[in-house]
Amino acid sequence: MNAIVLDLTSDQHYISLQFNQHRYEFSFNEKSLSKRNDWEKKIVTIKDSVPEFDFKKIDKMAYAAGPGSYTGARLAYTFMQTLELILDKEFYAFSNLKALNFSNPHKLAVIKGNKNDFFYRSMGKDYYCDSLAGLPKGNFIGFKSDQLPLEPMEEVDRSVVCKNILDMVLEADNLHLKTNYPNYIKELSYQKNK
Repeated sequence: MNAIVLDLTSDQHYISLQFNQHRYEFSFNEKSLSKRNDWEKKIVTIKDSVPEFDFKKIDKMAYAAGPGSYTGARLAYTFMQTLELILDKEFYAFSNLKALNFSNPHKLAVIKGNKNDFFYRSMGKDYYCDSLAGLPKGNFIGFKSDQLPLEPMEEVDRSVVCKNILDMVLEADNLHLKTNYPNYIKELSYQKNK
């Protein structure tokens, strides 16, 4: 099974690909917004790195829908929707929190948003709160780059979201979101913790 996953929800963009029984991971780090969103560079990099790559040979497609940069999620959604129309193949959206939590379901996945927003996954649901004090107690997993002062905290690289979504989309019951839209287009499914 061939699959491609995009995560554009941070300044660094990630693409995970399984193609002809090989796995590939790509990372794109550009300071300039115009260069960061250069699809030609991403596609050329994939085609140069993956023997016989062809989008027509992709069986499953998915992207990280947030929380994170909703502009990035929207760009990934637009790219996936374009591929869906051209290739006549469905794509899926995944929660970044569910992806972060995928390999560690017993931990509370936490992502720092803008300002004082904190998004977390607890007992199979995504929530948000406006301070660290609003987080439930537990063992946490989050991004190294967020530098959250939580204990105990397992810190992972942001690339794990894309890698985990690739594993998730390849499963028979792939745990995708109910809608393919980025989280900001529809009302957020997070519930404010009071």
